[in-house]
Amino acid sequence: MGTHFGPGVASGTQILQYWVKYGVWGPICAVLAMALLGYCLYCSIEFSRIYKTYNYGDWIQQVFGIKWVAFLFDISFVITMMTALGGSLNAIATLLQNQFGLNYGLGVALVIVCAALLCAFGASLVSKASTYMMYLVIAVLALIIILSMTSGQLDLGAAIANQASTPGIEPSLPKALWSGVIYAAFQATVIANISSVANQLPNRSTSKKAAVIGICGNSLMLVALSLFLLSATSLTGYDVLDVKTNPLPFYGILNHLGFGWAKVVYVVTVFIAVLSTAVGFCFGDLARFSKFYRKPEEKTPGKDAILVAVLLLACALCSKLGIVALVSTGYTILGYVNLPILILPAIFLAGRKISKKYLQEHSIDAPGIDE
Repeated sequence: MGTHFGPGVASGTQILQYWVKYGVWGPICAVLAMALLGYCLYCSIEFSRIYKTYNYGDWIQQVFGIKWVAFLFDISFVITMMTALGGSLNAIATLLQNQFGLNYGLGVALVIVCAALLCAFGASLVSKASTYMMYLVIAVLALIIILSMTSGQLDLGAAIANQASTPGIEPSLPKALWSGVIYAAFQATVIANISSVANQLPNRSTSKKAAVIGICGNSLMLVALSLFLLSATSLTGYDVLDVKTNPLPFYGILNHLGFGWAKVVYVVTVFIAVLSTAVGFCFGDLARFSKFYRKPEEKTPGKDAILVAVLLLACALCSKLGIVALVSTGYTILGYVNLPILILPAIFLAGRKISKKYLQEHSIDAPGIDE
């Protein structure tokens, strides 16, 4: 679930762009998207567990059977980095500006400085706390939903009844389905993380349980958030679908309803989550690209610092595009990139190579496939 708690979901922008705009079909197709993603991740983690491919480079090379194909993930990684981290910087800088009047550029600089300090002195702390960030975001989003729904100003029934005539909503099943495919595709970058923990799963039954729990948990979250934002279309005097005017809908709803203290809690929570995201990408960047200028065991702090600085500067420049453009356009591009290099290979290539028939025909010892 941690992959969902980037700037898009924490702000609500991603939910609007990919689900709410299709009315009631959005939440339904969100569940189908999570089923597709869950099956891809099941095939991926089983492949990594059986073939002992505990890093993404080994995974993609063995899935395709072609050594050079690993560079395709670098394309996906760079796009993910620019969109997710750029969106994170934009979201928090905009929130700091709206809530505390802090200049946008200073807000971005504050995040970069804090991230750099954490990379230098607090990496292990951030790593240990990253899981708790997910729970914190869930708790705060749940608080926003409870406060808003108990205000008496949101009406889900009226929103659904009027969806066909609401500007910005197109209740189209085909478009919602395709949106779900693209959504699953850009989320599929998590295959890189999944492969690294596959050795902790002892058998196929455990892999299946992980997939089912993931599908259910993520589906529940997306449905709840989608229905909440859909209900917000019934608000008087606030157009939640106008992302140009209101690019951060969760904050905008709290502001419209007058929950001042909740806005402060929300901004602080997003700031902490963005720091965790920034540090994670910095170390991911080093893991992927430091191999081009240093040996595996070599220490090059100066060159590492330059690489991280270039990364953060590039993401800061991307943040100026705005979270709406990064989420709607950047993530969509990532979805189209990931569809042929992650989703389809995971289903058809990895799925075939983990089948009992294939393993038996090729005399591959596969522990736990019958458990």
